[in-house]
Parts: sequence; structure tokens; C-alpha cells
Amino acid sequence: MDFTDKVAVITGAASGVGKALSHRLAKAGAKIVLSDIEGGALDKAVAEINDGGGTAIGIVCDASKRDEVDALRDAAFAKWGKVHAVFNNAGVGGGGGPSIWTSPEKSFRWAMDVNFFGPLNGILSFLPRMFEQNEGGLMAATSSGAGIVFPPNSPAYSASKAALIALMEVLQYQLDMVQSDIKAAILFPGPHVVDTNLFGSHRNLQKDYDDPIIRAGGGIDDMETFQIVMKQFIGREVETTDPVDFAEEVYTSLLRDDFYILPLTDVTKDAVRKRTDDMLARRHPTVPQMF
Repeated sequence: MDFTDKVAVITGAASGVGKALSHRLAKAGAKIVLSDIEGGALDKAVAEINDGGGTAIGIVCDASKRDEVDALRDAAFAKWGKVHAVFNNAGVGGGGGPSIWTSPEKSFRWAMDVNFFGPLNGILSFLPRMFEQNEGGLMAATSSGAGIVFPPNSPAYSASKAALIALMEVLQYQLDMVQSDIKAAILFPGPHVVDTNLFGSHRNLQKDYDDPIIRAGGGIDDMETFQIVMKQFIGREVETTDPVDFAEEVYTSLLRDDFYILPLTDVTKDAVRKRTDDMLARRHPTVPQMF
């Protein structure tokens, strides 16, 4: 996809992968609509693109709310008349406890509403208008390797990201069936743990999901705390990926028309293979080695 003078909408764009992707697409000549639930951080992200010679606007939006996503769509079309690419990137960790039975139900509701229904809202809101404009385009969403091989201590997050993978695969099947020139793509940040604010996503916890366990964030508020925990459990810190590097991977992959934007290490490749082998052999799933 050539992004020159195209309009790209990106949710969760005030930080992390969304912000880095906004900068990369602006560099490629796209007009960017950045969206995020954090207004202050969003204003700074928009200013950085415009001050750097790009073209961007910002719209505060809670991607889990369909009416707010519709308002985001209307603002994008009102500004530039068209939208060519939508990156449903906003996501949360889900919180909760390490076991399903000790996690509050609200942790699953929160993860599903943002990580699954957020992208679904983007599809339902933007895709009909993109069909009407008849200029092709892209509908993308950000999943996670945790939606393919399931770490045993993040049930809400893994479940929501697995559901999103199925949604995006079916979307591509159906776009092909109607011979649409709109493509789908699904992003898997990596190949290592991407250094973002995801571990602190409970800072934006909406009141509908307020729960002391979720607000505690499992005792992990940022990457620094995560690395301390990793040293306790596996004896070392884990490698990380800069969001800028992953954004470059996404851009290169889109130029190739990739669907699965899935950078993997040898360890994670092996985990994916083992999961497939477990399914084919009908055996209990193997606890994956992720790092």
C-alpha cells in the first residue's frame, strides 16, 4: 500500500506502537488521525508529528465505545473527506489475577471490550464508508503473540487477543469472497516484548471496570517493574523491542501486502509449532516457553 496522501486513523496512538506507527506513516506521506483515551499525551503526540513536518490531528476516543468510534470516523471524514487505512491498535492488559478463578469478571469484560470490541467497533464504523468511497484500503488490528501461544498468567489478555485473531482472519476471508480491494492485516508486536505502556494500562481504567485487583495491575506498572519480576522468575531480564523498530516492520510488511505481521524469535517460533502439534495430537497444551 502506498501511503502518500492517504488518510490513516490509528487508535491508541498517544504512546507505544500506535505513536511509533503514526510517525512512520506520516514520514511516508500519510495524513494521520491519532486517537487515544489520554488527551494530554495525545496532544503531545500530534504536536510531535506536525512539528516534524507531518500532517496530523488528534481525537480523544474510548475505542470500546461504539458512539465514540463513530464520532472519530465522522471527524476523520469531515477533516479530509476520505479514510484509507484504519489501525485498531488501542489495547489493555486486562489485569486480574494469574488464575482464571481468582480474577474478577470485570478483568475479562475490560480486556474484551477494549481488545476485541474496540477493533470490531472500528470495522463496523469505518468499513461501510470505505466500501462507499471505492478506493481500496486497509483495515488492521493489533493482537499479540499471547493470542497464539497462551502464557498461563494472563488469561483475560490472551483470551481477548485470540478472539481478535479469529475476527481478523474471518474479515479477510469475507473481503476476499466479495472481491474487495480493501485488505485486512493483523499486527503482533515483537519479536521481543515491546517497550510500551501496556503494563500500566490500568492507569486509564474506566469506571465500568473499576476493581481493586485490576487497579493494582498485578503489581506491575511499567517495563522496569516487569523486568524486576522477570529476574525473579527466570533469573534474567528479557530482551525488548523498541516500538519504532516494530513500526518499521509493520510498514515494510504492508508494502509486501502481508496479512500476519508476525516477527518471531526462534523460541517463539518453536512455541507456535508446539501449540499446533498439540492440537493435531489432541494432547493437553504445553506451557509455552516465551523468552
